[in-house]
Amino acid sequence: MTEAPREELSLRDILEILKRHRVWLWILPLLFGVGALIYGFFIAEPTYASTATVSVAPLEVQAQLEQRIQVQGQDLLTFQGLKAIALSEEVTRGVWETLKKEGKLPTRWQDQGNIPGLERMLREFSIKEETPRQNQGSRVLASLQVRAPNPELAALAANLWAEGVVKKTNEELLNPLRTSIDVLTKELVAAEKVYYRAQEEWRLFRENTTLDQDQAEILFLQGFSQTQELSQTQELSQTYVQLLNLTADLPGERLRLMRALREVERRLATALGDDREGLEKERQTLQAQLAQIENRIKELRSRIAKERVKQERQKVLLEQARQTYQAIFQKRLALQVALTSVGVPPAKVLAPAYPIYEKVAPKRGLIFAAALFLGLMLGVMAAFVAEALRPKEVAPA
Repeated sequence: MTEAPREELSLRDILEILKRHRVWLWILPLLFGVGALIYGFFIAEPTYASTATVSVAPLEVQAQLEQRIQVQGQDLLTFQGLKAIALSEEVTRGVWETLKKEGKLPTRWQDQGNIPGLERMLREFSIKEETPRQNQGSRVLASLQVRAPNPELAALAANLWAEGVVKKTNEELLNPLRTSIDVLTKELVAAEKVYYRAQEEWRLFRENTTLDQDQAEILFLQGFSQTQELSQTQELSQTYVQLLNLTADLPGERLRLMRALREVERRLATALGDDREGLEKERQTLQAQLAQIENRIKELRSRIAKERVKQERQKVLLEQARQTYQAIFQKRLALQVALTSVGVPPAKVLAPAYPIYEKVAPKRGLIFAAALFLGLMLGVMAAFVAEALRPKEVAPA
């Protein structure tokens, strides 16, 4: 079986078909046009737009303090970062909740079906970068546009949105300072405890040490000369200095016994009989006393050396704790001053939104023209379908 050859339609044939079925060419555009007018004037909710502009500058105070207190610098917030903040749930939900609380939340922004009202509202929120090329790198400008059923609501929502964005942006930019303050506060509490503990240990050491007494005793045993270095007595408390009455040379108990022993030995060399026996006993007594003093001096030297090591260690620990505490305190104080000295916040509303009474939707003319065009296209299609379904005329024999 062979297919019948297809007939190609000429322009004249097309015009004849459209002429025969011209009713479709006007009835469908008419119906679509009337429907578009009804939708544009009676069904479609009017939409108005309002725009607020926000500006974000670098945080200058933090940059000034960076080298002095070692706070990591904060780079300029990018537009993408600002956009993420603006469209975050925290900021947008704040706008939605405020409008709902004030009873100004329109019906189309309320929860309906499976679509939350917040998501419906976000469809009519848009953010656009407005930063001039010559200012890129120095600040970020962005316009926040809101479309709403009436001009006043659009302006109110845009201003609420801009205020929320500015507040959240300033918090984000100042968070490094606040975080550093919190960290330093915790470190300061720990350093304060260490400092107080070091002070208490130093106090207990001073109360329990025998260093002053031992030094006074060894000076008494060894002797003291005004020509010796003053460093030997600088660590003696004033009480023991007065006790020893160091106003003149003090020969010391050991030297006194040695002199007495030499005197006895000298006399012993010439003594006879009972005198010699008495001097011998005296010499033995002096020798025994001198040996006791030598042992006592060795014991005192060992004990003084250990006590001085403890004393120096306690001094070092106390000084280190004090310096650490003061350093952290100064850093935290500088950060607190920096935080309170931010006179101009980095983010601010550059231009608030005002009601604009020119509708942005619906575009009735555009809707009507699109409806006519669609109706005409469907009319042409309907004409060709009707021509295809029209019974063919049988030619007379």
